Amino acid sequence: MLIETEFGTVDIKNDVIKELVYKAVIESYGTVEISGKQGFFDRISSFWSKSEDRGINVSENEESIVIDLFLVFEYGLPIKKVAQNIQENVHHRVTSMLNFDNIKVNVSISGLKY
Repeated sequence: MLIETEFGTVDIKNDVIKELVYKAVIESYGTVEISGKQGFFDRISSFWSKSEDRGINVSENEESIVIDLFLVFEYGLPIKKVAQNIQENVHHRVTSMLNFDNIKVNVSISGLKY
């Protein structure tokens, strides 16, 4: 993500955005783990990736940033409320840190754990 300032340009890598999202998700109530997609090859490739990279995908266009989350929630909690809370937390954290408003956060629930 390139940001133009009066002094030049600032390049923010997707890994930085993933780290911000990871911290916002971990601080949210109800998230047990960030799991990633549950396909066979996704599980195998997750052995070589960092834990914060597994279930967080960040893609960007010229006008927006799209964040896809694949999460496992705690059993017994209201799923819709927890997902909305995580969306709001991630959106607020990324908006305030990057000073960029056009952010979309998609939450996919991979499972429930006791």
